Amino acid sequence: MFTIITPEKRASHTDELDQMYRMRYRIVVGEWKWDIPGIEVGYDKDQFDTGETVYVIVQNEGGDIVATSRLNPTMRPHMMSELFADYCNLQPYPVGADVWECSRFVTDRSMLADPVEDFQVRCRLGLGLIVFCLDHGISRLSWLTHQKFYNLVQKVWATEPLGLPRREGNNWAWIPAVSAIDRATLDRQLDRLRNAETIVADYMAPKRASNATRVA
Repeated sequence: MFTIITPEKRASHTDELDQMYRMRYRIVVGEWKWDIPGIEVGYDKDQFDTGETVYVIVQNEGGDIVATSRLNPTMRPHMMSELFADYCNLQPYPVGADVWECSRFVTDRSMLADPVEDFQVRCRLGLGLIVFCLDHGISRLSWLTHQKFYNLVQKVWATEPLGLPRREGNNWAWIPAVSAIDRATLDRQLDRLRNAETIVADYMAPKRASNATRVA
């Protein structure tokens, strides 16, 4: 369903990590057009991929990585502290042994058959993050994301903003946030996975109706 790669397991997952960095570059630079200083062309590994970073990956049946995310302890320098502190204009970003940062939540939609599979893969990735947190006494995850995804996350994770939405140019409006992680979070995430087809159908229905009206 998912694989959690902790620092002590990296030696046995070097191929997966190499594929993951290349997949991340393909999406965040190639598709999302992010400008990430200091990384190698074709390889998204930056200063926040550290010796303490934990990775969650989801692979398809052929072993290809279709989704990934990373986790970093907030007791060390992390993206929120080093790059986005000024985004947190409602409350300070949280720091503590039980607070970790989630970043690089990435899926490769070109390798997914349809919206249902895309949704299921995202659910599995979220499950991996939650399971790691529950197993290691992590009660909160901080993260920065665009507004649309923030609204979706609120349906599963108890989440509050750290700052107001911030738009730069014509790009997404970004929101820094913190989410509580507990057993109820895991149960809700499992429910989303079990009911993926119904949830996606309900989400897509208004769009299909709108398209049908335009055609008519």
